[in-house]
Amino acid sequence: MVLIANQEKELFEPLNARLTSRLQTAIRIRFDRYSVDELVGILRPRVRLGLHEDAVTSDQLKLIANAAAGDARVGIETLRVAVRHATHEGLESVSDDIIRNAVSEAKSEIRQRNVDRLNSHQQILYDIITEHEEIHPSKLYDEYRTRASNPRSERMVRNYLRKLVHYNLIEANGKNRGRVYRVASSE
Repeated sequence: MVLIANQEKELFEPLNARLTSRLQTAIRIRFDRYSVDELVGILRPRVRLGLHEDAVTSDQLKLIANAAAGDARVGIETLRVAVRHATHEGLESVSDDIIRNAVSEAKSEIRQRNVDRLNSHQQILYDIITEHEEIHPSKLYDEYRTRASNPRSERMVRNYLRKLVHYNLIEANGKNRGRVYRVASSE
């Protein structure tokens, strides 16, 4: 059996103790964020197979990889947005300025896709957090219960909040009673 997860804790949390105990002994392979060279290696075949030879230079791929800060989704989306803009402008190749401008748009498009994937309960939580500059868990859960037609348990809400943090839609700062949630910055 091969299990793949972004968050190991979330993978094991819903399982019963006996199964979790058996799975905890499994071999784990951890992957770090991609290096600049690894991201360039991911982007290069996309350029080679999807664009003409001089459309994007190796230095520009490094620029994209640096801006992506180890996140392949951001790198791929930045390349896609930059090519889309260059094509729209009728250019044969992508300029450095187009790439620099594409980074924030790419991050924004990824963020929007993540928001679009939220289930109704996650969306309610996200909406409440976006309406407040910052909000404490108890107030958040109280507001959630008033808005949700079939509110979930506090434990499930915490799971949803962890998922929103993982999607980089919100930030959780502090611990226990001092914790606050706020919308994550887009940069």
